[in-house]
Amino acid sequence: MAGSGAAQSIIETEAFAAAVARRASYALAKVGSRCEVFSIGGLGFQLIGPTEDRGPWLGRAFPRRSSGLGDRSLPTSLHQLLVWDGTGEDELPPNPPWGPADQTQFGLIGGFSDQPIRCAFDIGTNSLSVYNFADDVSHTWFPSIAALSTWVTAIPFRTVLSWHCNLHGMQLVHGAAVALGGKAALLAGQGGSGKTTTVLASALAGLGYIGDDYCAVEPGNATIHMVYRTAKMWRPTLNLLPALEPLIVNPRELPDKKGIIFFEDDDLTLVHSAQLAAILLPRFGTERGTKVLPGTHAEAIKAILPSTILGLLGGTSVTPRLIMQLVHSVPVFHLELGTDVEAVPDAIAQLLETV
Repeated sequence: MAGSGAAQSIIETEAFAAAVARRASYALAKVGSRCEVFSIGGLGFQLIGPTEDRGPWLGRAFPRRSSGLGDRSLPTSLHQLLVWDGTGEDELPPNPPWGPADQTQFGLIGGFSDQPIRCAFDIGTNSLSVYNFADDVSHTWFPSIAALSTWVTAIPFRTVLSWHCNLHGMQLVHGAAVALGGKAALLAGQGGSGKTTTVLASALAGLGYIGDDYCAVEPGNATIHMVYRTAKMWRPTLNLLPALEPLIVNPRELPDKKGIIFFEDDDLTLVHSAQLAAILLPRFGTERGTKVLPGTHAEAIKAILPSTILGLLGGTSVTPRLIMQLVHSVPVFHLELGTDVEAVPDAIAQLLETV
């Protein structure tokens, strides 16, 4: 009987995924669509969504391929990521085969989130995501793309992209990263630990910018990749780094919300991929100078794993393994941030030159 129930669940999930695909295609055909190809490292995906008169183009957050993505060419078969919105009768997703009790605390739908289909509902944006592994396509629905907060448009589709990355031995992680000479440092820690201020100060000083909130890592070859060319920061960071003020796209939302930046190539040195050389755990110190002190793998796991799982609606079954592999592949250090912000980039540069 248990096997019969599981088979029925698979049939229902596949039928629902097919109905979602039809609804998305119909809705996009009605309003008009645009598409663009992006890449995380060498892993490509094609974003298909409504034209900008429906709301902001959510591809804006991703690095442009013309900026240079290394020598690896995109695969001939790209994952298709379709997004649509609307609350009209012919725009809403079809009725799901699950009930309220099936939704887990993270957002995954219990019994409806195993291969070949994975379903999730994000209560933060009231959005539905359905990933069809067999067809290599995913669909995401929002009630209104135009009503999305600037914060959401700065890091779109992170859960779906994390599922896509997991299929190819990659993992999105909650953390920031900078690079120098082809080597990168991943900064991890709780909100308020100084990650954003550190990477932005370093980028303004000439180090390469990989990301402020989420990056993608390949533990198998210790590489790290840019996912979003964006940054989010509170007013105190802007006060320390006033050169960023003109780049804020939502100045009226400060100081109640974070300021958002969509970086262009002439704003900073944007680095799309680099060899991961170290994990840094920032914390604020009381002295003027910044110190680099030894850390442990256990401290790095604690800094990366919980926030990554929480931010990615639970991740997948391989997320803990990939993060454990990542953490044990490079040395870990505490970055005790001094009060002299201008000295922080030098400390990171010296570390990257020696590891």
